[in-house]
Amino acid sequence: MNIQQFQYVLAVVDLKNFELAAERCHITQSTLSTMIGRFEDEIGIKVFNRKTKPVSITPEGEALIKRLRIILHEIDSLDNVIQELKGEMSGDLRIGIIPTIAPYLLPLFLSTFAEKFPKVTIVVKEMTTPQIQQSLKARQLDIGILAVPINDDSLEELFLYTEPFLVYDFRDKKSTEKISIDQLDYSKIWLLQEGHCLRSQVYRICELSNQTPKNNVNFEFESGSMDSLLRITKASKGITIIPYLASIDLPDSERSNLIEFMDPVPVRSVGLLTHKHFVKKRLLTKLETTIQQSIRGLIPENEHYTVVRPL
Repeated sequence: MNIQQFQYVLAVVDLKNFELAAERCHITQSTLSTMIGRFEDEIGIKVFNRKTKPVSITPEGEALIKRLRIILHEIDSLDNVIQELKGEMSGDLRIGIIPTIAPYLLPLFLSTFAEKFPKVTIVVKEMTTPQIQQSLKARQLDIGILAVPINDDSLEELFLYTEPFLVYDFRDKKSTEKISIDQLDYSKIWLLQEGHCLRSQVYRICELSNQTPKNNVNFEFESGSMDSLLRITKASKGITIIPYLASIDLPDSERSNLIEFMDPVPVRSVGLLTHKHFVKKRLLTKLETTIQQSIRGLIPENEHYTVVRPL
């Protein structure tokens, strides 16, 4: 057995196709099939059922594949430790970030961070909070950027910053003064679709006022995009609640539609999330520092903030 054979097996598992797996591994399909066949002969277990389309995994193969993933991850971890000891970093860094943070935070830090590690390929993907948690546990992701706390014993959190929520108000009759949570018009509020932590945080804010969001219109709108949420709020002359960084790039014509909350101001905490056995500590520390420097001075501070936790 060798590491190459492990990689070939997992390529077929991921792609469910020998031809595509061979392309990923940069070898011919016959070579891939031969190497996997030798591996199966050596261990005395059939990993794949080649008679099905797409190729399927045997029950014995399922148990074996879990162990192969652990072995390959530990080898990758050893490589990362060696790189850190030498002061060198290369390879991939896979980052998951929730959609209500991504378009506002990424432009502030990503280019600067990438320049510091020219040999590291940074792969960023927008994901929901549950997707980030699942991918971190499966070791398919290195770092998550999301609202914290998550309170998952198998994952570790690193606090980055706190940002207040604002009211984005396009009603015909609205106040320009600061508003309390109890004064919100919950009959005209628009939310992101299920699965987004911002939606759950808005519900938390509603709980503080003992009210429930209910939009009194004869249509429903579900979106995972903050931009779409702002557009439908504007078009329907409704209101929504947005994090502070989402307000920075709004055009001047819309800034008058932003209303601050009275004290205590509801806020969210944003942080980094990793597996508790994550080893790329140097990259993690640099990412933390780069993000915090990029937002310095952009978000107002207030001693009367009330953190709204994700559900």
